[in-house]
Amino acid sequence: MDLSITSALALFALIALSTVIFFTAKRFKLPYTVLLVFVGLLLIPVVNLPYLKNVFGFLGDMVLTPELLFYIFLPILIFESAFNMNIRKILDSVWVIGLMSVVSLLVSTVLIAMALYLIMPLIGIHMPLAIAFIFGALISPTDPVAALSIFKECGVPRRLANIFEGESLVNDGTAMAIFFVMLSIAMGGFHGSETVLHGLVQFSMMVLLGVGFGLLMAGIFSRALRLTKSNEFVTVTLMLISAHTVFILSEMINEMGFVHISPIIATAVAALFMGNYSRHVLAPRVDEYLTKLIEHMAFVINSLVFLMAGLLFASADVNLAELWLPILVTVMVVATARVIAVYSVTLPLNMTKLERPIPASWQKLLAWGSLRGALSIIIVMLIPKDFTVPGWTYEHSPQDLLLALTIGCILTTLFIKAPLIKPIMKKLNIRDNNPLEEAHEADLAIYYLLQEKSQLDHYKTKGFLSQEQYDVSAAKVANKLKEAETQRQYLIEKHGIAVFKQSLHLAMVHVEKKAVKRLFINEEVSEKTFRRIYSKLGGRLDKIEELKEDAHLINTYKDRKDIFEHLVNFVQMPFDRQRELSHQQKLEYYRAQMIMARKAIKTIEQMQTEFDHPVFLPEAYDEVISLYRRYKDRSGTKAEDLVALFKDELSPYLENLANRSLAASGTRALAYLHENGLADEHMQESIRERWAV
Repeated sequence: MDLSITSALALFALIALSTVIFFTAKRFKLPYTVLLVFVGLLLIPVVNLPYLKNVFGFLGDMVLTPELLFYIFLPILIFESAFNMNIRKILDSVWVIGLMSVVSLLVSTVLIAMALYLIMPLIGIHMPLAIAFIFGALISPTDPVAALSIFKECGVPRRLANIFEGESLVNDGTAMAIFFVMLSIAMGGFHGSETVLHGLVQFSMMVLLGVGFGLLMAGIFSRALRLTKSNEFVTVTLMLISAHTVFILSEMINEMGFVHISPIIATAVAALFMGNYSRHVLAPRVDEYLTKLIEHMAFVINSLVFLMAGLLFASADVNLAELWLPILVTVMVVATARVIAVYSVTLPLNMTKLERPIPASWQKLLAWGSLRGALSIIIVMLIPKDFTVPGWTYEHSPQDLLLALTIGCILTTLFIKAPLIKPIMKKLNIRDNNPLEEAHEADLAIYYLLQEKSQLDHYKTKGFLSQEQYDVSAAKVANKLKEAETQRQYLIEKHGIAVFKQSLHLAMVHVEKKAVKRLFINEEVSEKTFRRIYSKLGGRLDKIEELKEDAHLINTYKDRKDIFEHLVNFVQMPFDRQRELSHQQKLEYYRAQMIMARKAIKTIEQMQTEFDHPVFLPEAYDEVISLYRRYKDRSGTKAEDLVALFKDELSPYLENLANRSLAASGTRALAYLHENGLADEHMQESIRERWAV
């Protein structure tokens, strides 16, 4: 894209417009992406009206180009999706996600291609098989953006949302790989079994090399993050450039011609690694800032893609009205292929019982909720304008026809399928019936409401509220408290007291995770010890969420799903001469466990005793707190025994530990000054450099 002053103005005008659309969508509870495309469709005819063209005509200068979409927009969208995806949740449904991302995608591609090849001539359009396969590859990948936004409103089961999101992430890479294979075959010609074999090898190599290159680059960036973690600006910059670096380097390798790497798969794998492994070494505030920044960038890019897609559709060279019948046929073929592709995987998977079954209602929603979006737009734009195949007789170029069919499919899914997702979910009775989440929310809601009541009493005592105002507000809080208590009683009757014990375990683990992260950032534990504990907490969270937390095994769970941790350990094994834990590492571990348990006990005890009314159910509270006290005492005893036995050996570590604890108290003091407006960042840095002991 040639950047001119008008195209630059158009870019920022569209970003501003997208924020207005986002606000409107949230206000009126409309699907955001659907509204974006709708506004984009209207922009061209509206701005071309008399008196408006001279003012808003510059909006047409900002156009979607293959380079802009492929090298700038796509890496950010892929990175954001993978970076925030929990690999353990993917592994919970790894079979269905993997098979739907590869097998279902291939089934859909073949079915769409063969159906269009056979049906299109019947309505006057001769579609060569190569073109049909290219279209099948580009239209088969799903886009979860619109669907997931609706799912959040409706409370879809978390596993179902993970399946949708996981499938979309993985099939982006496989779809792009299939597309390039099909495009190369179309451009080079079909030569029987030799071409098929070459295509299979090329596809396999793109996927496997993409995974390998993504892991390699993730390892390099992870190492760089360790070296720069003390400088948050460098850390954030490294994370931000990682997506485009991996993506563009993959393409540069492809241009050399020796091997072919899938840049999408490489970027997705690198982002998964950094999101599930590398980010753990970041300070909490850096992690939070980075997450928000990446999400915001993805929001801007996704908004521009969908908004400009509407502009593209409205200004397309092909007359969509003349192609209504081919578009209608294509939409029906694509929808039918999706249904077959879903059931061809889920039915055999349920019979084999390789993982938890996919309910029939979920299968129906998976078949219906397959919305098409950004990736299909990007892929179709990658087809060269002058691309053609032998026997092509249609008046428009292959790209123009495929663009028209893609537009039809995307508009259908956005304007027909997306709005019907919510009613279909209600009809199929699909909702998130998670007793643990409901119990946890009820506990926290009671604490929230008791805090509100306490604040009201304080305002009344200080004379800030009249008796009448107090009575009205207090009645509202009392009604909400009664509602929360009723909800808790309902959950006890339905699921028993155990679900509230698990809720309390969940709260304790969350406090522990934050406590051990603070110890690592303060350098009171090594990275090896930190990751060992963090992995154990991840395994415990799995057990808690499955309602399988065993009080007697609180100290034994390991996160067997943390595949990146295991991968790094496997790679480092030949270089790790010290297989057994040193006395210092054992002391780090036991001390950290003691501090974590102590922090969890203190936090929950404070919540329980802060008000006249207990926050947590006494039976659950007494059992879990008692367990954690024993756990804390046991860890403390082990730490004391180690110090007594190896005092001389551990003396340097203990001295350093005292210094680190002193530094931590100084950091807390600076944070307090900053929070209360007494010291800005410059003053904090100056005090730290000049006055730190």
